Amino acid sequence: MVPCKSGSNQVLEAQVMLANGTTVTANACQNSDLYFAIRGGGGGTYGVVTSAVVKAYPSKPVVAQSLAIMPLGNNTDALLEAVTDIHTEYPSISDAGFSGYGTWSINGPMVLFGNETVGYVHAVAAMGKSQKYAEVAFEPLLKKLQKYNGTSLFVSVQWFQFPSYPAYYNAMSGAHQSTGSANSALTSRMFDKDSLTKNRTLLRRMIGVIAGAPEEYTINSVELVGGGKVLTDGEDRFSGVNPAWRSTYMVNVVARGWADESTAQAVKDDITYKKGGAMRALTPKLGSYMNEVGSFYILEF
Repeated sequence: MVPCKSGSNQVLEAQVMLANGTTVTANACQNSDLYFAIRGGGGGTYGVVTSAVVKAYPSKPVVAQSLAIMPLGNNTDALLEAVTDIHTEYPSISDAGFSGYGTWSINGPMVLFGNETVGYVHAVAAMGKSQKYAEVAFEPLLKKLQKYNGTSLFVSVQWFQFPSYPAYYNAMSGAHQSTGSANSALTSRMFDKDSLTKNRTLLRRMIGVIAGAPEEYTINSVELVGGGKVLTDGEDRFSGVNPAWRSTYMVNVVARGWADESTAQAVKDDITYKKGGAMRALTPKLGSYMNEVGSFYILEF
């Protein structure tokens, strides 16, 4: 199995069909420019990869945590404070070896857990760690959340242990979720340790902006997929990923949809310039996926 957070660097060789119909081998010794390109997670314009040789690692047991938070009553301010606290702890959680995904909204277009469309949920996991180790790693965050629990928020924490990554993946990764969606606009941004920990006031302000208004039905998706080897694998001269990844701990994707086509442009502008702009202001030296950044990609290409 391949450890999380270092995917493209694990490719050792690929068979690639070019636009002229020929198939070539791309590795560090042959067609190294193509090898560099396809290890960058970029667009599919270099060719069609028909097979690949990928590094393999011994399977390890997995410890996972499921966190769910919902406001008691209409206290979305407390929810956003808790979401801010969680963001400040993402780097330490990542440094402890955890990765995973989360979702939050103050009034989402989809159910987060139970019948709730308001709240925060995540599922994160680490390989080769014990539950005791995990509980210690999450203690600072859970202490921050304790002050809300039972007063302004309901906080649920669950721990799980799995014998292997496939067992974890099948149980908790969302492998059985439906794909595709209605009309929507989204933008994303990478966040480094400084942007998450250096100034809580600025972070809270950004979170307030990307949360949107209840009637906007905004959804934020958190991808805790940086840190760890992502920060060090930049020494690989055949890695073509965006250099901003080498300081990234998490990626946030903010999205809205529309039912009436007459509102589509207003929603796109809100996502691109207001919500996306708030994330850019907090992370001026970082970046995004080209197909998740809207018209700003022209400025940063």
